[in-house]
Amino acid sequence: MLNNSHPTDLEIAECYKKDKKQGFRLLYRKYSERILSVCKRYSADKGEAMDYFQEVMLKVNDKIGAFQPIREGSLLHWMSRVAVNMITDELRRGKKLQQFVEIDSEVENISDPEYDDIVSIPVEEIYKMIRKLSPTKRTVFNLFTVEGYSYKEIGDLLGISEDGASSTMSKARKELGRMVKTYLKDNSK
Repeated sequence: MLNNSHPTDLEIAECYKKDKKQGFRLLYRKYSERILSVCKRYSADKGEAMDYFQEVMLKVNDKIGAFQPIREGSLLHWMSRVAVNMITDELRRGKKLQQFVEIDSEVENISDPEYDDIVSIPVEEIYKMIRKLSPTKRTVFNLFTVEGYSYKEIGDLLGISEDGASSTMSKARKELGRMVKTYLKDNSK
């Protein structure tokens, strides 16, 4: 029996087989905000995030027939993977990912801001800082920090070396550290 208010992944997959339009409605209602959130993490602005989101949802709609639900939550995981893969492919094709550089011998030394200082920063400000990173740094940062990819997996996904992914992550952290320090300095009492 289909539970329209809170359908399971299996119910959504079954509904897709019978009525693709209704299946898409259920999937959209259940997971659209979460997938849009994934798209926002890789975007510089809202418009770009919405473009990614629309492309992801079209791709999901086209490929949902191949999805086999294993357990509750597996549909979200599958859709997130579709989103990440589509966005990184798009960035690579659009040449938005800059050439990756191997580890620099001159890495600047910036001390990390204190944890207590960071948690005092509103979440939306943190998101703004991440969006200010170059597409390369933002992508590597999100893949490593949010998606949980290893440097090797990031390298394979983006067509770069493991050291290149690690170096880019280090640069992203340092740049975010500078932004945090600037924010804290500008917003101290």
